[in-house]
Amino acid sequence: MEARPTRLDPDYRILLLTAPLFALMLVVGVRQGGFWHADALLAAVGSVVLLAATAIMYPFDRRAICVVAALVALALWWGARAAVAGSLSAVLPFGASCLACAGAYAVVRPLRGTPRQLAGLAVACLGAAGALVGFAGLIWRWFPLAMPAQSLWRLSTTLTYSDASGLVLGMCLLVALGVERHALAVRLAVCLCAGGLLASQSRGAYVAMACAVALVPWRRSTHLLVPLVAGAALGVVAIATSANKGAVPWLGAALVAAIAISAVPTAAVRAVALDPRVRMVAVCLVPVSLLVAVLLVHHEIGLRALAPSDADRAAEWSVAWHQWGTAPVFGSGPDRLLLFHTADGTYAKFVHNEYLQVAADAGVLGLALLAAAVAAVVRAVRRVDVLSSCACAALLCGAVGGAFDFDWHLPFVGFVLGCCVGLAARADPVDAVAPRDLGRVGVS
Repeated sequence: MEARPTRLDPDYRILLLTAPLFALMLVVGVRQGGFWHADALLAAVGSVVLLAATAIMYPFDRRAICVVAALVALALWWGARAAVAGSLSAVLPFGASCLACAGAYAVVRPLRGTPRQLAGLAVACLGAAGALVGFAGLIWRWFPLAMPAQSLWRLSTTLTYSDASGLVLGMCLLVALGVERHALAVRLAVCLCAGGLLASQSRGAYVAMACAVALVPWRRSTHLLVPLVAGAALGVVAIATSANKGAVPWLGAALVAAIAISAVPTAAVRAVALDPRVRMVAVCLVPVSLLVAVLLVHHEIGLRALAPSDADRAAEWSVAWHQWGTAPVFGSGPDRLLLFHTADGTYAKFVHNEYLQVAADAGVLGLALLAAAVAAVVRAVRRVDVLSSCACAALLCGAVGGAFDFDWHLPFVGFVLGCCVGLAARADPVDAVAPRDLGRVGVS
């Protein structure tokens, strides 16, 4: 019989890339976000392979070329400065994070329709799974899934860093708000990510979320109001019990209750909400609930608001600024020790401000490459639907969060940022994304 030409369906082709991407994200997320060198190297190598495979199967348009080129150039310059400074390994983990962002963007960018929605759901589910593990750590006080700071237990997930966990959960929450498929999974992800964000007690993540939430379409916030409120209540309970030194079993009960409430279908909630008496009771309960929440967590709020780390951050930023002044053009090399004198210590390796970190370590050239990457991302994304709007909000959250911590040094954060850029990438009718023909397979 004459061979009949067939070709692999484009929807299945992209699975050859998205499945390894999210598998790699899962591994890196479990391995403390890829912060340590061996894990960061795995993230970097995997990202380069995915980047090359995507470039072959789905040729880049002009905007994609600019985004990828800027991120790869920043990683290369970071590596060059590390080599000149005498420690090539210092290119990790930040260089790996840049490559992770480029690789994730390249893989997610071609997705359209249902595969794109599923990619957004996968990002949200990764955050929800991390939050669930973090809550288990809070309930049983398992270090380092939860960590004590200022006598308060804070959710830290498998990233083992509360501030980075808060930022990641905030970004995953924003992406979850934009997903319009698989409603049950979305509601559960929204609840867990919202609760985990609050339970992390990360002030930087709170500020980043407050800046980004304005980009979320109002109708999505109202549509998912019940899981948002359930997650917020769960977070308040976690904060209120964070001063307890022993296990907190009833936090587990609150977790189960929040999940059960979030699982209620939206249609059932709307049917109940149509009753005028229910609406009246809800309006009366809002100020009462807010007052109760403030009374429950006022002690914890006071401790976090007056954290002694504020003085440390100010000292780090001041020293990093002076360090940049010593080598303004080329920088002093990646992750150099910062020496200072405060009540909590005399040195730090990270500035807790990624923009100042790049300036001090890679100089004006590094800042220029970072600015080029930001400009390329801004040019490549557009808010054309709910998911792209929420992905843009997540990008803004990540950008603001970088001003308060060194979260970008975790390759897992780079992966999440890259996925958000890909989800918000606009399709150019001139440069339409089309898969290359991988050849024909003869079937007898």
